[in-house]
Parts: sequence; structure tokens; C-alpha cells
Amino acid sequence: MEEVDLNGFRIALGEKIKLRREELGLSQAALGIRLGSKDKQVISRYETEGANPTAYNLVQLAKSLELSVQELLDYEKKVK
Repeated sequence: MEEVDLNGFRIALGEKIKLRREELGLSQAALGIRLGSKDKQVISRYETEGANPTAYNLVQLAKSLELSVQELLDYEKKVK
């Protein structure tokens, strides 16, 4: 994975979350429910302002998006 700064990481991860969520046909609210009742504003902030989740939330995001953590963080490859 190429080196990115924190802001670049946040933006790239937010874009990946949105792309995968849309591929799965999930609304922001539906993804929030998969993540344990996070509201859609949390998902919206991840997607538009960039995501910087804790390690636990990163694992939960990957699972909810039906990806491994490695796949979620691999910005050089398109999601499935």
C-alpha cells in the first residue's frame, strides 16, 4: 500500500466505505444498523469528511461491508 498522510487515509477510506456500501445496495441507515445502531449521520461523516475509525470499528466496518480489513484498506484495488 502506498504511503498516505492521515487526511489522505481518512478520505480514501471514506470513499471505499461509500463505494462498497453502494455496491451492496445498502443505505447509510442500513449500514448503521449493521454496525450496531450507529445512525446514518455517522456513516455520512465517514463518507464525506473521511473515516478514522478505532481498530474495533474498522473490524466491524469490514465485516458489515463483507470485506476483510485488508480488502477495506487496500486502496489500489477496487472492491468486489
